[in-house]
Parts: sequence; structure tokens; C-alpha cells
Amino acid sequence: MKTPSALLAPLLFAVAATAQIQYCTVTLSGTSCGPQLAVTMTPLGQGGNYELDLTATGLHPRSVGAMQWGSNPTSVTLPGGGCLLLCDYVWGHYFQTDDTGSYSWGRSWPHWAVGYFYMQMGSLQVDNNNQLSVRTTTCQLVQCF
Repeated sequence: MKTPSALLAPLLFAVAATAQIQYCTVTLSGTSCGPQLAVTMTPLGQGGNYELDLTATGLHPRSVGAMQWGSNPTSVTLPGGGCLLLCDYVWGHYFQTDDTGSYSWGRSWPHWAVGYFYMQMGSLQVDNNNQLSVRTTTCQLVQCF
């Protein structure tokens, strides 16, 4: 028969393992043609959750834009100015930039979400001569352990 302390040890280990606080990093993964993407991960309380905030600047003013998250880096030259697409596509969405060519987005990142994503944003505009102009931001690698 096992002693109470022998039974309690695995339980205490399991509780300690689940109580560990997640650690997240943001690293520049690549540069494109000028626009910048700032990504911050701010701890939320004591539970190990984070607030994820992304801000793109230098995009086309009042234009359609897209956010792209990927699992692999890439380097594809896009039409309309030679800017680069710096990650593959796993998830994303469209948005509208403001009068300054900026866009911000944020969500909470739960403590159990261990993993990484490459993140990039971009915008496009068609001028009066039907010429396409594409701008893409730097690419940031966000990792949580």
C-alpha cells in the first residue's frame, strides 16, 4: 500500500506543471519595403495570459489591408512595387487603414496557447491610372512557451 505522501507527490507535480507562467517573445523575422509592424505581448494578471497588440504604420491611407499569420517564413515579391510577402498563410483577415495609413488590432492570448506565428500586414491601392500599389510591413515572429 502506498503512503499518503507517495500518492500526493504526482498530484503536486501536476499542479505545479500547470501553474507555470507562459513566456512569450517577439522577434523581427524580416523586413519588406518600409511599413512597420509593432507587436507587443503584455502580461494580464497572474494567470499567465497575455494581451497581444499589433500596430501597422506606413501603409496606404484609407485603403484595404490584410493581416496574415503563418507558420513558415517565406520571401515572395508581390506585384505593385516589389514589396515582400514574408510568411505563408494560416490565418488572417481584411481591414481598413485610417487616415494615416495605420491599423491596430488586439486580442488576449490564453496561457495554454503554446506555439508561434509569423505575423505581417499589408495594404493595396489602385491609382487613377489603374496602377496597383502594394505595401507590406516588417514580419514579426511571436512565440509563447
